[in-house]
Amino acid sequence: MIEKVTAYMKKHHMVNPGDHICIGLSGGADSVCLFLILEQLRRVMDFSMSVVHVEHGIRGEDSLLDMQFARQLAEQYDIPFFCSSFPVEEIAAKEGLTVEEAGRKVRYETFHKEEMRYKAIAKERGGSVKTAVAHHGDDNAETLLFHLCRGSGMDGMAGIRPVRGSIIRPLLCVTRREIEEFLRKEGQGYCIDLTNADMAYSRNRIRNLIMPEISNVNTQAVAHMNRLTEDMAELADYLKNEVKLLLEQNIDYKENKICIDIACLKAYPRVMRQQIMLELLAKAAGSRKDLRREHIEGLLDLAEGRTGRRIDLPYGIMAEKSYDQLLLYHKEERKKDISTDTFVQELIFKDSEQGKIDTAIGKFAYRVFFFNKKYAEIPKNQYTKWFDYDMIKGKLYFRTRQSGDYLVTDAKGHRQKLKSYWINEKVPLAERNHRMLLAEDSHILWIVGGRISEYYKVTESTKTVLEVQWMEEE
Repeated sequence: MIEKVTAYMKKHHMVNPGDHICIGLSGGADSVCLFLILEQLRRVMDFSMSVVHVEHGIRGEDSLLDMQFARQLAEQYDIPFFCSSFPVEEIAAKEGLTVEEAGRKVRYETFHKEEMRYKAIAKERGGSVKTAVAHHGDDNAETLLFHLCRGSGMDGMAGIRPVRGSIIRPLLCVTRREIEEFLRKEGQGYCIDLTNADMAYSRNRIRNLIMPEISNVNTQAVAHMNRLTEDMAELADYLKNEVKLLLEQNIDYKENKICIDIACLKAYPRVMRQQIMLELLAKAAGSRKDLRREHIEGLLDLAEGRTGRRIDLPYGIMAEKSYDQLLLYHKEERKKDISTDTFVQELIFKDSEQGKIDTAIGKFAYRVFFFNKKYAEIPKNQYTKWFDYDMIKGKLYFRTRQSGDYLVTDAKGHRQKLKSYWINEKVPLAERNHRMLLAEDSHILWIVGGRISEYYKVTESTKTVLEVQWMEEE
């Protein structure tokens, strides 16, 4: 068995010379087996080790006895021992977690703290610090079933990874039966956790009721399930790499939104599109926990639906179809309408008339001057616009959209509602409420950053020009 575990550790590059391994030792059969094997390998593979025990404060005297057992085992082999106790049930109630989730949280927080204690020592030896935990092949098969029951995707079918960050799992290649047989031959006792028989826990129902029946169907069922998780892990990693490259080329970030062109999705098979949606949602949410198939399918349906439609997703994320784009953003970050900024100063014809106006999107500079057709060249960029000043009869205002807004679209004076113009130009609905406009009453002279009204355009007959320049934020 030691040879089998050694080969598995080398295959997955779990340990390098100079490393320090913190072993999570609960006192149960699995962790005791892990401790004994690593204790025998530490000199051969040139790593140091220490023991971490986390007492969960759940099983009263039995829990304290487990702690004492772990301490004595570490002392027997002269291995440094660290213990930490937590009121896990209180933590679970306070943080809204299950007892299992709270237990896992405090364990891995403790492992991380212990890693920090040995970081400098390992660095001096040319190594790094890792934490070894005792998950084995049966645990992996149970996790596969658990994820399958919850509706997990490809990542869930990959089961428990042999290496994840600084966490290593040397026993994933062996079964519970092999572990118990190893301890029997070594003459090594271990603690028995009676809560493992408590059917209130989903994991225990899978372990005690479902797994024995599966093994009755095929005695090699656990081995076959573990091979499946390895295949799925390789496939998931391959797709993740492909999706990463695709997103690097097609994803964009605009005003706290993650944006992707829907057209780029259509060239890929559905399984690839599912992975793309998963990565997008995980990126927006900052976590993969509780992201399920129905959320991914919801995004795919949204991408194929009508523009303007939105759906709610976990972690307060909202997804929106906006013409040819899919947008993901946090609901609380959705832009509110900006307040109307008014250009209240009436421009009076003077050669020197000029000034600046502050608005919600930056400063605008303006000036009024005589138009000399011979020497003047009308600006062609979207940030500076010229208008026929003599066509302006009232006051001008910088503001956001209002009901009844329109612009003139051709020299014949045809009007178009601003709403219709934006629909035709595929301006996202979320942007329309905070696009700045230069307006005279309901007539829009300029959609800032876009087109101007034909009515105010400078022509051969123009005598005086109003120039307005958007200077953006300063």
